[in-house]
Amino acid sequence: MSDTFQYFQFAFREVGPASGEIFRFIQSTDIEDEHPAKIFVHQIREKLKYIEGISGGYLIKKNSPVSVKQGSVQIDQTELQIGRQISGYLKEASSMALFVCSAGPVFTDMINEQSQQGNIMEAYLLDAIGSLTVEKAMDHVQQVLSDEMRQRGMHISNRYSPGYCNWELQEQKKLFSLIGRNPVGVTLTDSSLMIPAKSVSGIIGIGRNLRKRAYGCKICNNSTCTYRKIIDEQNEEYK
Repeated sequence: MSDTFQYFQFAFREVGPASGEIFRFIQSTDIEDEHPAKIFVHQIREKLKYIEGISGGYLIKKNSPVSVKQGSVQIDQTELQIGRQISGYLKEASSMALFVCSAGPVFTDMINEQSQQGNIMEAYLLDAIGSLTVEKAMDHVQQVLSDEMRQRGMHISNRYSPGYCNWELQEQKKLFSLIGRNPVGVTLTDSSLMIPAKSVSGIIGIGRNLRKRAYGCKICNNSTCTYRKIIDEQNEEYK
């Protein structure tokens, strides 16, 4: 497997969430079409339609055997303390796809602009749209990885990120050191937060005997997790 960073670019019209997805995500599906929130979402989706600064990709690296007991995995000379929960999901992985994906700075700029004007509802809706956009872009990237690995007789796991599934956020610095220079352009603050804010990073396990397991939301300590909200939204959609 090549350790070259595989890079993808998207326009909002390709990966942006539909209006219904946005309102399911914020758990507000019963508001009228004339509500200011519905009007704003329609207007902002039209405005964002031709935005193209959304990008992401992955780098594949071999890993040492995952230690469930220690809650860790070693890649190159770096040991990632991913925790026992994620280690259990990745114990059959022989390689890892290290990923980073970003919706770009446009959402941060628009959210800040609305917040400074005191437009709390608009800022909140933009925050939700930005979160969904980067996750949907990463869904596309992950599907490319899955298709590529399937052709090689391999399977992939779900994706796991620092700050989620009991993986400490500060581990993100180790992850970024492994990814190295890449065209996505995401950087970290001293407290390991990503810039632009609407970005995601993490690992995806790869292995012949690996099974994709459902996220363990019931045993995770993060009650404000974006993945939890997206999963809840998907469950609601299929009821």
